[in-house]
Amino acid sequence: MKKTTLALGAIVASGALVLTGCSGTNSAASSSAGGKTTLDWTFWGNTPPEIESANHVAGLVNKSDPNLTVNVQTMSFADYWTKLPTTLAGGNPPCLVSMQMGHVREFKDSLLPLDDKLASASIKASDFDPGIMKALQVDGKQLAIPYDLGPIIMYYNKDKFKAAGLSEPKNGWTIDEFIADAKKLTKGTDYGFAMDNTLEAMEQWAPTLVGKLPVGENGKLELNNPDMASVLKWYGGLVNTEKVAPPVVATPASTASVAFLGGTAAMYTDGPWAMINNKEQAKFNMGVVTVPAGPKGITGPIEGSGFGISNKCSNPDAAMKALAVITGPDSLAYMGAQGRAFPARLAQQSTWYKNAVPGSQATLEAAMKQGIPYRASTTWTQDWLNWSQGVVSVINGASPVEPFLKSVQDQSGP
Repeated sequence: MKKTTLALGAIVASGALVLTGCSGTNSAASSSAGGKTTLDWTFWGNTPPEIESANHVAGLVNKSDPNLTVNVQTMSFADYWTKLPTTLAGGNPPCLVSMQMGHVREFKDSLLPLDDKLASASIKASDFDPGIMKALQVDGKQLAIPYDLGPIIMYYNKDKFKAAGLSEPKNGWTIDEFIADAKKLTKGTDYGFAMDNTLEAMEQWAPTLVGKLPVGENGKLELNNPDMASVLKWYGGLVNTEKVAPPVVATPASTASVAFLGGTAAMYTDGPWAMINNKEQAKFNMGVVTVPAGPKGITGPIEGSGFGISNKCSNPDAAMKALAVITGPDSLAYMGAQGRAFPARLAQQSTWYKNAVPGSQATLEAAMKQGIPYRASTTWTQDWLNWSQGVVSVINGASPVEPFLKSVQDQSGP
């Protein structure tokens, strides 16, 4: 599931173009000519390795059926969610829709229920991790077939730890150990940790700090309370009190991953889906470890994504045939081996470990064991936008926490 976490406010402010149902052409989201069918598939991930992997998987569809072609349209994670509502509401949406578990309820009215189509496509629910399979259901209806899942983990620069005379962190380390290491790794314009201006931070740190998520089981945002205030104060304190992270900036780009890969930050958090980019771009020895545990001992959220079919797709049978391939064993084995995804298919999960950095298997297994399911609100995209519009000054210590949390809560859906 990509997901380098991104701030969304600047995307909307810039008046970004609306995503069309075609891949840069005027073709329909589903078109047929001479017995051949073409489908559009929209997917997040806009780096060369991510685009290459998506095109490879799309090519497997054509390989399985020469009369069926899938056109891939990729974009950044932030762009994807700000444009998707308009796209799906329009007259020419892509037939194949990538869907993160945190957003599936938000788009439930735009997706085709797949339950009665699984057997005809030879898709067996038992082949997939049951947790992510269920997470892509709404009101008991399967709205997407999963392709990945995975916990948030800490990526770290081994060379910086060695230069600072530090032992490498071990799975199960604590927040106190993390801060102590981050302080020793911070010098001048180089920092121990890098972070983004994202609501995702509350998903990552609130469970281990206070034993709660920022969203209730009813899908409602739950930010305006003392527990969430303490989490945001701790998180902002990494910048304005501990001074182990650089000030955050108002940008839709992931400054945390840029700082880490550029060598100016020794650590940052992301998921197993980031392995493909990090291995490609890191010019240093890289390691992974569980997110440090706080008083509640939780390693963070377990996330996941899948692919569904637009309920406006003019050829859902062809889309289902393509869906069976892009979530099939060959596709997910490839995505796993590339480091693009920790496969949702149980039999293919070992492929991710083969090309990941040493120690990755132990880290993922430990994080999965101590992690908890990701939970998003029913208005998650708008909540992210509201969050991004004011959190920069809060994290950087220029604005108080409580009024900001109340403002975001008050703007959230009923």
